[in-house]
Amino acid sequence: MTIAFDSTRRRRRQPDEVRTEAIAAARQLLVAGGPDAVTLQSVAAALNMAHGNIAHHFGSAANLQAALADTLIADMLTAVREGTNRLRAGVITEGDLVDLVFDRFESQGIGRLIGWLAAQGNDQLETMYERLGKVPAELSETTAAGSLLTPEALPKVIAIIVMAGLSASLIGRGMLSALDLPANFSRERATEYLIRWRHSGGTADHPVES
Repeated sequence: MTIAFDSTRRRRRQPDEVRTEAIAAARQLLVAGGPDAVTLQSVAAALNMAHGNIAHHFGSAANLQAALADTLIADMLTAVREGTNRLRAGVITEGDLVDLVFDRFESQGIGRLIGWLAAQGNDQLETMYERLGKVPAELSETTAAGSLLTPEALPKVIAIIVMAGLSASLIGRGMLSALDLPANFSRERATEYLIRWRHSGGTADHPVES
C-alpha cells in the first residue's frame, strides 16, 4: 500500500507537525485499507519515520486510532452543521445536504471507522454522541423566524441524515446490489424523507411511500 507522502528522506519535524502528518497519513490508510490498516508501523512507514517516533507521540495504536476518530468525527460534525445551515438559508437543496453527509461517511472512511469503534465498544463514540447532541442547540441559536428547521425539528433532521449516511456506508452497497436496487437508492429515499418532512411542517414522522 503506497501513501502519497514525501518519503525520499527523513527530515526533522516539530511535534505538532508529526501529529498533523501522522493523522493525515492515518486518514489515507483508513480509506485504502480500513481501520485495521491504521497502525503505528504503517503510519511511520508512510512518513519515513522510525516506529519509535510515532509511538512517542501517540503511545499506542489505540491512541492513534482515537486521535484519527476524533479528527474525522469533528470533520463530520462540521459538515452537518454547515450543511444544515446552508439548507436552512436556501443555499443548497435537501439532496445536496444528503450527498454532503453521505460522501463524508463513504469516501473518507468515517462510516467504517465508527462501525469498527462500535464493535469494539470504544469510549470514543461517547465523545461523538456528546458533540452530536450539542449540534441542534448550536444551530437553533441562529434559526430564522418561520423556518421549518426549528429547534424542535433539528434533532430529527440530523438523525435522519447521520443514521442514513452511516448505515449506507457500512452495508448499503452490498445490500442494494443483493436486492437489485440502484446505488443511489438510499440517498434518494433520505432526500425524499427530508423534502416531505420539511413540507409537512415537521410533522411527517414516517418515510415517504413510493
